[in-house]
Amino acid sequence: MSKASTETLWARFGDRLRAFIATRVKGETDVEDVLQEVFAKIHAGLGRLNESEKLEAWLFQVARHAVLDHFRRRSGKRRSSELREDLAEATHEDDRTAEVASWLEPMMDLLSPEDRDVLRLADLGGLSQKELAAKLEISVTGAKSRVQRARKRLKEALLDCCHIELDRRGNAIDYVRKRSDCGSCSCD
Repeated sequence: MSKASTETLWARFGDRLRAFIATRVKGETDVEDVLQEVFAKIHAGLGRLNESEKLEAWLFQVARHAVLDHFRRRSGKRRSSELREDLAEATHEDDRTAEVASWLEPMMDLLSPEDRDVLRLADLGGLSQKELAAKLEISVTGAKSRVQRARKRLKEALLDCCHIELDRRGNAIDYVRKRSDCGSCSCD
């Protein structure tokens, strides 16, 4: 891994980190505040990042910690022991889910360009179905169908490579590689 600048990381991961934060934090202003905090921490921590660390995993770890800090600041009325328990459980689940989620972009390379583009716009780029339909110049129903089909194909590609065990809420809790020739995920 070569050293990356904050600007390079912003261009490459900014939209994905924003989408990650937006699924956990309500309110566009709060999402933007947390995202700015994430990139301030990333900028400060780039010099300390070990060459052996996985850059993407580290970035999402920084984002998870920033989200947790956001909730800590907002939850002054809760007992700190309750908050620590909730945060520890959420962090463990997020770690495993984020690890599996980090495989999705490389797995998208196995899809057709049309499926890849739809998923990047809708899921990684955070476009709504309506915005996607306008961008693709198709109906909202057509956009929704394209996203669903692309997600189904991506899921099939992932499950063809790895067996993933989910908890009752759909979070990844364990995984085992099925094939050694897959190469698209980082599952060892």
